Amino acid sequence: MKPTNLRALVVDDDFMIAKVHAGYIEMQDGYELAGIAGNYAQTMELARNLKPDLLVLDVYLPDRSGIDVLRSLRSEKISCDVILITAAKEIGIIEESFQLGIFDYLIKPFDLDLLKDTLEKYKQFKLHLLSPAKPDQQFVEGLKKFRSAKPSINQHPQKGIDLRTLERIKLTMRHNEKPCSAEQIAHLSGVSRSTARAYLEYLIEQGIASENLQYGTVGRPQRLFGLMK
Repeated sequence: MKPTNLRALVVDDDFMIAKVHAGYIEMQDGYELAGIAGNYAQTMELARNLKPDLLVLDVYLPDRSGIDVLRSLRSEKISCDVILITAAKEIGIIEESFQLGIFDYLIKPFDLDLLKDTLEKYKQFKLHLLSPAKPDQQFVEGLKKFRSAKPSINQHPQKGIDLRTLERIKLTMRHNEKPCSAEQIAHLSGVSRSTARAYLEYLIEQGIASENLQYGTVGRPQRLFGLMK
């Protein structure tokens, strides 16, 4: 019998990031989107009513924190796994989130390929958990190999680079696939052209993005930016 799709609820106060993550999750085999929430109240209402298998949960929400969401899920005995996504690197948040039973912890900025790998691990974890295998020590060891041993932490960016803005620009570039001008990226990301240029220069310096010149019949060549493959 073919297993049913895992239903994921995306929680992020930045609607653009939430929409990109939601669209990416829908692209993954074995997953479907249960909904999108932008704050604590919406998250708890949807978690109670929709009973998703998984929350892709941002720590920073406008009314209460993602850690508060975790505490409430556990206190209300809502059966739901959590992948925590945040720019925070405080050891206290990391420690408490694992104590509250999260499946994995991703620190911004991260590539969507990392989210894909985590979703795949979670899917394999659930398939193993629901298999007809005897629940002996070998079965438990099989479960453990899919769980994250430690959070995935990226190098902290240089001073003046905001993690949320950086991820917004990266997600915009990845979503559009084809190289774009700084003006196009600024418009789609909702930032100023000068901000877009500064972040694009940073991405190039870090080897994350590349710049190419597109020559027309007249005038100066246009600078186009894209993420490295």
